[in-house]
Amino acid sequence: MIHKDALLPLSGWLNRKDSDKKTVSFPAGLFVRELLIVLSCFLIGRAVLFHQIAPFGVALFAVLLYRRKGGLGAFSAVAAGLISFLFELRVIRYVLVMLIVSAVWKYAGKKTGRWSVFKTALTLLLSFAAVNTTFSLLNGFMLYETLIGLFESIVGFVMVYVFSRSADVLWDQKRRQILSGEEVICLSIFLSLIIIGFWDITVLRFSLRTILTIFLILMSGYMGGAGTGAAIGITSGFMLSLASSPDPALMGSLAICGLLAGTFRELGRTGSSIAFFLANILMTYYINRSTYVILPFGEIAAAVLLFLILPTKTIKHLKRFSDSGLTRAEAQQAYGRRMKELTIGRLHEFAQVFRHLSRVFGRISERSSSAGPEDLSGLFDMAAEQVCRGCPLYRSCWERDFYNTYVNMFDMLSVCEEKGLLEEKDIPGSMKRRCLKVDKLAEVMNFIYHSYRTNMKWQQRLVDCRQLVAEQLEGVSHVVTDLAAELDMDIRFRTGMEEAIRLELDKKGIKVGEVLVLEKPGGKTEVSIHKPACSGNRECLKKIEPIVSSVLGKAMSRQHRDCTRAGKRECIVHLAEARQFEIITGIARQPCQEAAACGDSYSFTSIRDGKYMLALSDGMGVGARAAEESSAVISLLENFLEAGFDQAITIKTINSILMLRSREEMFATADLCVLDLVAGQAEFIKIGGVSSFIRRGSEVEVIRQTGLPMGILEDVSIESISVPICDEDMIVMVTDGILDAFAAVGDREQALAAYIATLDTTNPQELADSIREEALFHSDGEARDDMTVMAGRVWKSY
Repeated sequence: MIHKDALLPLSGWLNRKDSDKKTVSFPAGLFVRELLIVLSCFLIGRAVLFHQIAPFGVALFAVLLYRRKGGLGAFSAVAAGLISFLFELRVIRYVLVMLIVSAVWKYAGKKTGRWSVFKTALTLLLSFAAVNTTFSLLNGFMLYETLIGLFESIVGFVMVYVFSRSADVLWDQKRRQILSGEEVICLSIFLSLIIIGFWDITVLRFSLRTILTIFLILMSGYMGGAGTGAAIGITSGFMLSLASSPDPALMGSLAICGLLAGTFRELGRTGSSIAFFLANILMTYYINRSTYVILPFGEIAAAVLLFLILPTKTIKHLKRFSDSGLTRAEAQQAYGRRMKELTIGRLHEFAQVFRHLSRVFGRISERSSSAGPEDLSGLFDMAAEQVCRGCPLYRSCWERDFYNTYVNMFDMLSVCEEKGLLEEKDIPGSMKRRCLKVDKLAEVMNFIYHSYRTNMKWQQRLVDCRQLVAEQLEGVSHVVTDLAAELDMDIRFRTGMEEAIRLELDKKGIKVGEVLVLEKPGGKTEVSIHKPACSGNRECLKKIEPIVSSVLGKAMSRQHRDCTRAGKRECIVHLAEARQFEIITGIARQPCQEAAACGDSYSFTSIRDGKYMLALSDGMGVGARAAEESSAVISLLENFLEAGFDQAITIKTINSILMLRSREEMFATADLCVLDLVAGQAEFIKIGGVSSFIRRGSEVEVIRQTGLPMGILEDVSIESISVPICDEDMIVMVTDGILDAFAAVGDREQALAAYIATLDTTNPQELADSIREEALFHSDGEARDDMTVMAGRVWKSY
């Protein structure tokens, strides 16, 4: 007799104490789950192979028992399902098998707590073998019956693993994100057996079993793609064939219909449904060569109707299990966003710390710099101590006539401050008449005053240092805040494009590893491809560039044209949007006649996202000191812009750095032109820089903007001027030494613009040299200030 605890109806009650069972209410969610378990056991219990064996319900009961999810309810449901279809003595065999499995689990599995899927499957196999062998011996030995019993035992063993995989998905769906291929197949077998349990139930002459099968295949193809649709189609067809008469045509038709439904899933649910319908017509004509359809159109229409009215929210929820690539991409993007948020948050915290330190130092310096009357009283006390102590008139001067004595001392201190030295003649007459030590008083007052000035000087130096530290900390806080703002960019990963590129490259026989497609703010696209090195054969330029451009629908080019991985085993190809324009630059300089070094600095270089930088900086003054300041500005511009920072943030950061370097007047201009060679735009930013010029044909456009140099004001005003660039434009940037030289012939901007218009050359170096020579000519051959000309020619690439 089996113990009643082995057949408890609810899995959750198996681990509760008796006192708990009396007080705990029955949750509605648990009731629904138990109801679905009972219904599944009943329907799968009705699934029969070859019209005589039904091991599926028993295998499901064994799995539920092992997982503590079923007991008396599952036992009764499986038995009821068997009786509803196999109302004969054979049902007794399955009931005996379930009782044996329950007893083994109760006395071996539950007590030891170390039961496994294999032990459950082996127990079921041995139970089937024992019961079938016993009945075979009682009814007389027949080889066919013995083979059928052996086959049933093996099927039961296998189905334990199938149902165990299905249970992992069904009961842990809140924790699961991705389903493996094996789990998808096992789940389809589970659902197919439930559908088989309906058998010949019809609704309005439509077979419910066929409708549900078509619905399952449509869902699988739409969510998982062509491969999943075909796999579920052939699995469902195979299970239906096993449950009835063998029908290879049905298996093939369902597989093809699932394949096409998955292939056209990009067209939506309607597209998948039409593809399934047309596939059925194709297979009907191909197999039967007649109008006798394999799958009735009415049942397909009913399944399609169920498929179309299914809520979109449910589709999305189920789709996340099958579309593992999308799930991984979303997880990666979520992880990337979280890391970015953490990084930005940490930077803001650092900025807040520096800002707080700045305020603390600022308050300390304010308190230190405040000098009050107590300081003067201290000076007078020192003088009285050194001169008046022991004098017979001390009480008369410092007690009875304190006010006049204090005023006289203050007047003497004022004389020291005005003349720098107090002489005996400068002592007030009333003090001379009363004081017995006039000469010593003058000497001590001079000494005390000079000591006081020295102390105040060093104290002020200390206050200045503290204030400088406070300003530096505040500047660092601004820099860190700007860096955090720069990091807060919206970058998207285009997983669909990655798969498309990988597929097209594979079609051309190009083996690649990782493919990464990034879409930056503004729509700019970058592609990185990891591939085996081609030994310098330029495979990236000859094959990969055209393929990627074709897939993305925009011209892409390699960022570094020279092969840097020759002789290596692997290379990384970085592709960015191809430039519409190219540029070549010329430079001409002339240092001031009074200095050995030119105080102007310049740079022209490619930066990120297909942009090109032209930059000039004029350090205040001439010579090495001016060159140091301008060189620092240019160096910082290069580093920040090449790292991908925004122009405005770059200028503000450099201005803060210049403010931190020294309290001395060390300023520098920044004349910046950033050319977007992909979009065809030029952006000018001038911080103290003079006008620039664009020659287009015979016309010259003047780009002017007023502003103070960097390093003067804490908050620098940044305004940019955007100008479209055209083929064969010439961009000219100069420093004030050039422009001031043309002031000799009238308005300096108009004079230089007119001269540029007269130059008939497209060589930027010749243009720059000509402008410098003309500027020297107007200065009588002498450079009164540093002169620098930068010229760039822009042309369309073909």
